[in-house]
Order: sequence, then C-alpha cells, then structure tokens
Amino acid sequence: MWNTVSKGAAAVEQAVKQYLPPCQEQCPINEDIQRTNVLISLLPEDPGEATAGILQIGDYLYEKNPFFAVCGYVCGLCELECNYHSKGGAIKRRLLKRFISDTYIPYLEKREEWSLVKHKENVAIVGGGPAGLMAGYDLSRRGYRVTIFEASDRLGGALWLIPRYRLPERVLESTLENLVRMLGMDVKYNVRVGQGKWTLDKLRNEGFKAVFIAQGTPTPRILTFGRDKVEGQDLSGVMYGHTFLYEVSHGNIRPNYFRGKKILVIGGGNVAFDVARTARRLGGLTSILALECEDKTSRDGIPADVEEIRGAWEEGIRIIYSRGVQRIIGEGERMKGIECPKCLQVYDDHGFHPEFDLADTMVLDGDILIITVGQGPDWTALQSEGLVDAKGRLAVDPLTLQSRNKEWVFVGGDLRKIGFMVEAMRDGLAAAESIERHLQGRDMTEGRKRLFEVQDIPLRRHYLSEPEVVWIPPEKRMHFQLFERGFNLKEAIEEARRCLACGPCISCKACLSIGLRESLNPVEVLTDRCCGCGICVSACFYSAIQLKDVEMGRISITDSFKCKSCGMCVAACPSGARALRDDPLEGILQNTYDRLS
Repeated sequence: MWNTVSKGAAAVEQAVKQYLPPCQEQCPINEDIQRTNVLISLLPEDPGEATAGILQIGDYLYEKNPFFAVCGYVCGLCELECNYHSKGGAIKRRLLKRFISDTYIPYLEKREEWSLVKHKENVAIVGGGPAGLMAGYDLSRRGYRVTIFEASDRLGGALWLIPRYRLPERVLESTLENLVRMLGMDVKYNVRVGQGKWTLDKLRNEGFKAVFIAQGTPTPRILTFGRDKVEGQDLSGVMYGHTFLYEVSHGNIRPNYFRGKKILVIGGGNVAFDVARTARRLGGLTSILALECEDKTSRDGIPADVEEIRGAWEEGIRIIYSRGVQRIIGEGERMKGIECPKCLQVYDDHGFHPEFDLADTMVLDGDILIITVGQGPDWTALQSEGLVDAKGRLAVDPLTLQSRNKEWVFVGGDLRKIGFMVEAMRDGLAAAESIERHLQGRDMTEGRKRLFEVQDIPLRRHYLSEPEVVWIPPEKRMHFQLFERGFNLKEAIEEARRCLACGPCISCKACLSIGLRESLNPVEVLTDRCCGCGICVSACFYSAIQLKDVEMGRISITDSFKCKSCGMCVAACPSGARALRDDPLEGILQNTYDRLS
C-alpha cells in the first residue's frame, strides 16, 4: 500500500501542505529560486560549453520575470529568508541572477518579438513603472490589446531614481525597450490621466474595457515636527530626495556640482542613503540625519539595508542617529542650517509617534538640505476620478485590487502601498488576473489565497561559508560606475552548489527539465513489513517522514510534498519496508500542484 496521498479529506489536507523553500515564499512573485539555483550548479565549467545552458536558464527566468536582469542588481528580498542565512550566510541569489543577465541581455536584444495573437479586449494601463509594465506583460501574453499611458517621456518609473553605481543605465534601458518590443505594446508618452482631457471616463469611451492605475507616488512628503510643518522648506538650497535623484538621472546635475558644499540629507531609508551617496559622488561633504537609532534590531532601528549603511560609512558619509528637525535656519532667502533635537522614540504601541528631548538640541550647518522622508500619490487626481472613499483613502479591494467605486478600474503598485520593486510587480500580476476574471465574468476571489507552507532547513553536518562580495575600495569608487563586482562562471557554479535546495522535488523539477532524471519516483511503504522502529525518521534530512498509529500498530508514513526521493530512508530501513516506486510521482500529484501554482 502506498500511503502518500489518499482520497477525500486527506487529499485536501495534503494539498494545503504544499511546501516551498523560504526564499521562494519570500519572493512576492514566487520566483522558482531553487530550480534555477540547481540549474546554475549543473552548468559545465567551460565558458564555451556553458553559454547554451545560461541562455536556457535566462529564458526560464524571463518567462516568469522580465525584470530579472534589473533584480540581479537591486533586489535581494529572497536572501533575507534564506535558510542558510544563520548557518553560512544567505545564498547570493541576486548576484546569481546578475551573472545570468550579463550573458542573456545581448541575446535578448537580438531575439525576435513574440508572435502574440491579441484577440481580446482593449485594456489601458496608467503608469509605466514596474507594476504597470508587469500587468502589461501578463495581459499581452493572455491576448489582450494593451496601451500604456505614461506621464513622463520614458518608461520605468522610480527605477530611474536608482543610482547608476547600483543599476547600470544600459541594463535598465535594455530591459524596458525589449519588454515593449517583445510584446508589441502601444505606449503613449507625456499623457497624464486624471488631468485635463484625459480622464478614466474618456478612456472608457475610447473603448478600453478595463483600466489599471499604477501611477506611483510623484508627490514628496513635506518635513513635519509633531503635527506642524517645519518652516523654511521654501528656502533656496532646500530640495526633496526624489526630485534630486530625478534631476541626476536626467543629467541635469553634473559631476562636482556639490564640490566643497555641506550636504544634509534627512531620512533613514534606502532612498535617503541613495541620495546621500549620490551627493557624495557629486563632491558634497555629506551627512545623513535619521530619526531612528543605530540598533537595527530595535523597534526604532534605522530601516535602511545594512549594505547601504556600510557603503555610506565607507564613502565618508557622516550618519547622525536619533535626531529630528525642528527648524530650518535661514539667512535671507537661503538655508544655512537646521536645529535637531534628540529623538527619544520613533514608534509607540499605536504606530509612528516620535518623541523628542528639546533640551538636547544640536545645530548643523549646511549649504544644501535634501529632505527624503517619503512620497505620496496625487490625491487631487484620485479624488476627482472618484477613487477615494469618504475618509480620504483609496477604495480598493486589497486582494483583487478592484476599485470599490468603479468595477472596471483596478489600482496597484506604490500608489496602493509603497514597497519594493518586486512588490509592485506582484500587484501588476494580481491586476492582470483580476482584469481577465472581471472581463470574463468569473469569480474575482476563488483560489486567490496562497496555500503554501515554508519547508524546514535540511539537516547538514557542515554549512559552507558565503563567498566574499567584492566592492571597489571607497577611495576608487567616487563615480557612477558599478562599485560591486559580479560572479564569473566558476564562482556562480560554486555559489549555486552551496544552495541547500530546501524545497521538495515536486516544486522544483530542475533535474527533469535537463533530462537528468526521467521522473520523480515516490517512496513506497510496505505496511506489512514496517515495524515502526523510526530509523527512517532519523535518516530523513528533510523531515518528510513521521510515525503514525494505525489498527495494525505503528508504521511510518511519507509526506510526498516534502520528500526528495533521495533513497536514504530506503537504505536505512532494516526491514526492507521502503522502496522507490517506478511510476512517476508527478503524474499522481500534478493535478493538486497545478491548483496551487
């Protein structure tokens, strides 16, 4: 008797127990991280022989994530939940994707555009950032005729605000150009929907059956102290972080622009550090002032990534923790400094609620003040379009992203909730799914909730240490070229081999995709031989076996959603009660797996 999957309620219970490695669970778009790590680890070490395999991996990544080249430079969310994180250091997934993209981008630029049959309705997308482009990508492949309305003169949204020393311009340009080219999407530039003649109702009258709004957050947040606006923000020398990065990315602020000037940056997030490190490269004597404390483990700890803080410190940027801004000091029409009281706490039990000790106030002199405390949406346009509720909030279903006021309108990306690039991409995919369901008259919520559980770390005697990530020495990186060296082929293979492959075979199938195995073979338990000794339980590195009491006594059972079919339990069983079946596991479990994917 094979006791892996039974019928009825037991089968439903097993279905709910679909396991994934924690890195894949952490990824907002659920990228198949383990699978591509395994494929990289199996590449031949000869560069000439490896090229075909690299391009095959690139095709697979691009199918799921057309922004994977950009992710290889700026996104490492999956690494935060890597099971190896506390053992030998998280697998450098970001650099592994960068390695693949370095070979894949030139190949992608020569590929012919996809032959897509667009026989379905017209859909408008307002905003050409990661959310809007990901929605357009998915909808175009589903057969919809997509038009993107972009307010600026280029696609990419906030991606252009990422400094070039982190994300090369060529990588971003190639990603955006090829995405539009491959799909044949129509793009209308310099069009602001919600202002002037372009309204949602006009789009509706023009024949667009659904609209996805992903305009981002173009409005900078002003600096406040308590409930009051900090005076002096209109002085010469005061600017806002996103505006500053925009001007730099457009070439309007040249090298050495800040030479010899004292630059004060307000904020403690990654954008504030991007601003400070950019200002430093422009010649400024730069300081960062953050409300938060230095201890990142604290509730009031600074939110910026460790790598950003380290980079700023190495580059000679002064970081001042636990200080707010009470007043901007002006001399005539120009900013000359700021008054900075000590911040005692940033959050209380109800959320953001800074408290200060006004008796402990320091004064900082400066020539330029760059305020980087967040961005917000264009509320005027949203209100005029009827997308805001009586309390002034977006009236949007958080699961389907459908507007509660206009059923043919969907809202997502940073406009809905400010987050990382890949989180906006997730919204784009969710919106595409919702738009198709809406247009086809299908249930909007059925099957949308994820049923995945995180797989435990496999047992190992030894855990390999993470490789050193090489940065150019600080004194040689005061420019906008990449400061971080990527992997070569040998290093990429070695790092991919360090991956613990935490997820089960049924959610990976890398070995099947390259013909290393013909099928996944399940473990069969011969219950009439099993004595319930539990040796197989201790032999399994993946926690896939447990003992269960039945009428005939105690026997072992296997959870096939965790099982790796490695055969260790078969070899360890003293009773010969375990064997690998010849008929493939995936044929038995595929229907359940498909429902969960």
